[in-house]
Formats: sequence, structure tokens, C-alpha cells
Amino acid sequence: MPRTPAPDDDAALRWDELDDPSYVESDAAIAARAPAVAGDDAEAGAASLTDEAPDAGTEPPAPGGPALGLRLLTGLFALVYLAWSVGWIIGIGLVPLSGPTVLLEVLYQFSEFLAIIASALWFAAVVALTRDGRAAHRIGWLALGTLVLVPWPVVLGVLA
Repeated sequence: MPRTPAPDDDAALRWDELDDPSYVESDAAIAARAPAVAGDDAEAGAASLTDEAPDAGTEPPAPGGPALGLRLLTGLFALVYLAWSVGWIIGIGLVPLSGPTVLLEVLYQFSEFLAIIASALWFAAVVALTRDGRAAHRIGWLALGTLVLVPWPVVLGVLA
């Protein structure tokens, strides 16, 4: 946006002064402007980047470093949650209860179904909701789920 020669009352509402130290250009604006660089300048810039030698003190990042560890931990938690589902299936077989009415029987069977699929739902929700988040958040929520969703009928049946 070109600057106006006369003082403008709306100048305080615009961010077009590049000299202003508080002006920060967004990544989207920089990316939108990047294709505007034409031919020889872009090729010369790319050539100068490839001609430079890397610093002796820096090492290239390990392929898949933290992302690989996060995937391995997520896979480990997936196995734990699968074991929890199997534990709930076994635990439901250990505690045969039946209700005095049909309504209570249906509600009890529905709660058994929810207990079986709770670990799969927790895992899917955590993975979906922490897709772009920090790894510590995902691991924390998955660890909390392993404590909350323990198949108690199996644990108490083994201890008794």
C-alpha cells in the first residue's frame, strides 16, 4: 500500500509502515510473496544456497528422530489399550450379573459394551485431538487413559 503524502487520520489503523519496529510480516504473507520472485533471481538464490558449505559444528538432524519416538510410544500405548479391551472382555465374563428387570439388564449390557470400547475411543480421541500438538501432551493423555481404563474386574479377580 503506497504511503500518502498528507497526514492521514486512519494511518494508526494500518500496518503498512515497514520502518515501524513493531511491524511483523506473517508467514502467510511471506509465502504469498515468494512466487513473485522471478527467473534469474530465484535461480541465483538457489545456486548460492547449494554452493555454500555447511558449518563444521552442525550435524544434520537424525531422520525421524522425535517423530519416530512418538510413533513408537503411540504404538506401545495402542497395544496397551488393546490389552485393556481384551481385559474388559475377560472381566465381564468373570462377573456374571443380571438385572431383575429387562430395562436394568439392557442398561447393564450397554455399560459392558461401553467398558469394552472405552479404551479404543480414548485412544482414537487422543490421537485425533493431539495430532498437531506437543508430544508431551499426547503421551500424558495416553498415560492418563491407561490408569483410568484399567480392567478392574480382571485386576481384582487376579488379586482375590
